[in-house]
Amino acid sequence: MDGLFKALLTAGTVWLVMVAARYGGRRVAGLVAALPTITAPTLAWLAHDEGMSFAVSAAIGSVAACAMLAVFALGYARAARYGGCLLALVCGVGGALAMAVPARAASADLGWALVLALGSSALTFVAMPRLGAEAVPQRGRPGSMLLVAASAGGLTALATLIGPAMGGFAAGLLSSLPLITGSVAMAEHAHGGHRASAHFLRGYVGGLFGKAAFGTVFVLLAPHTGALPALSLACACACLLSTVRLRPSSLGAPARVTR
Repeated sequence: MDGLFKALLTAGTVWLVMVAARYGGRRVAGLVAALPTITAPTLAWLAHDEGMSFAVSAAIGSVAACAMLAVFALGYARAARYGGCLLALVCGVGGALAMAVPARAASADLGWALVLALGSSALTFVAMPRLGAEAVPQRGRPGSMLLVAASAGGLTALATLIGPAMGGFAAGLLSSLPLITGSVAMAEHAHGGHRASAHFLRGYVGGLFGKAAFGTVFVLLAPHTGALPALSLACACACLLSTVRLRPSSLGAPARVTR
């Protein structure tokens, strides 16, 4: 039942992110995709079912996994300039896997996990393609959006089944896999070209700072306040950082496309 709920939550989140891309801009959608929408309920379930120490371990793993997510975004955005969705996805996943070993090592300590996450996100943000002002988003077809959302939900249900049996780092990693990010990036790439996916992924990398802060706040507070108060404050912190990133000076004003 938990797997079904998480799958539906993921599918709904993908849909909302794609709607945000249509009406609010792709970089705004990227920031929304980086919010811990899946990680937060996963930590709540782990704290209830596996105990607080396991949930804390998973949260540290999710912080370290931000480094993998950042490199995924960079690999996809760079490769998308030279090939299609499949090539870009392979390069993004390859980059993320290359960061798996240092992320696994850093997950043993919150301090190292945070340093790796923030350092990787900052370097990646600087290295992301600079494409100028964002064009008005294209309107994707509702049928394709539903297909992308349903696919991401199914993958999340599978991850939910095997996560707890693989340890804290694996559980945190699985709760942070770029299912939403990859799905929406591919959809934007298919409908709007490599520039569309790059704008989305640049916003996503900016939102990873909030995701890292979320995991850090949870780890520091949960053993003292309990899971739910810690999750509430951690989510508030992540949303606050994302709100700061939403300033016009950060994202740039959208430019109109003339036909």
